[in-house]
Amino acid sequence: MTSPKTSRLLNLDILRLISALMVLTFHYGFRMRISGEGGGLGFPELAPVAMWFDTGLLIFFAISGYVITMSAEGRSAYDFAAGRFARLWPTFIVCASLTAVVLTIWPVPTIDPPTVGQWLAHAVIISRGFGHPFLDGAYWTIAYEMIFYGWIFLMIATGVFNRSWRVVVMAWLAISVVNEMTIGSGAIRKLLITEYSGYFAFGLALYKTQKQLSMVSLLVLAAAACWAIVTPFLTEPDFVEMYGLNRSTLGLASIGPLALGVMALCATAPSLRISPPLAIGLGGLTYPLYLLHQNIGYAVFAHFGTEQNRWAVALMLIAVLLLVSWGIAGTIEPRARRAIIRLSLRFKEAFLRFKSRDAFETQQSVKK
Repeated sequence: MTSPKTSRLLNLDILRLISALMVLTFHYGFRMRISGEGGGLGFPELAPVAMWFDTGLLIFFAISGYVITMSAEGRSAYDFAAGRFARLWPTFIVCASLTAVVLTIWPVPTIDPPTVGQWLAHAVIISRGFGHPFLDGAYWTIAYEMIFYGWIFLMIATGVFNRSWRVVVMAWLAISVVNEMTIGSGAIRKLLITEYSGYFAFGLALYKTQKQLSMVSLLVLAAAACWAIVTPFLTEPDFVEMYGLNRSTLGLASIGPLALGVMALCATAPSLRISPPLAIGLGGLTYPLYLLHQNIGYAVFAHFGTEQNRWAVALMLIAVLLLVSWGIAGTIEPRARRAIIRLSLRFKEAFLRFKSRDAFETQQSVKK
């Protein structure tokens, strides 16, 4: 089977934005009223539907598995790491800084006010490594993304990314099943993303299967899908504990196949008839929108929202978030990314020159 064309990613760009808006709706339309983070405001009329929109996270993870595998194809471990850092870090720092400023100016009673140490710890993205909580609750998914990138980096560096990916994925899924069903280790859960591994693995396997169709690849893809479908049942106890609400078994059984099906359709179907620059621009603003929306939104609702104006505040808030996200994605992110890539190439060239000179000097010393 031939590799998927780049144009098909336009569908995933649109799906990424839809997924981000789903998560936003989950937070504003369902979580905010229960948690009290919006000053007691909420949208109870949306809650029966919005409570299912955390499915957007599952779609995100599946898209990530697909797109990151594609971006890693044919690249060295160094180039892959440099590309991921350049893509993630600048936008994350800008958004974390904006969040820290907003929460300082408009503190939310249920959220601890930011500290300088907490802000500085976000320089490594996973601030919990330095003992500081995330500035925004949505950042936990970025931590999982970083872990996934780390494993892809190791797969490339060790040469198993191309020749042994099926074995690696099946081992990952097997460890996930054992850990979630019997061991229950929190360390293994975080290190191997065992709760959500099915979605990352599905995206990875889908791309690899498109590149080279085989029965073994299809079996790996099916195994990933099966584990992904189980995921909502694994995470539901946390949902019940946090929100005091039981969701239907039928709904839980449906969201996994729905997330996988929509992602697979968008990855394999012909591209929508949409302007590529527009689709790419919409997809690009997804990352900053996701990083900015949760706690900043809570702060805005807590300080400016009332039962009478909550819909107007929501519409204005979303419009501003989209505008700011578009600005970050269109100006700050590409310029910072290009600067980091140029710098990484200089480091690479300097290292290669040093390595070449060292090899030459070694040869000369041997001749003597």
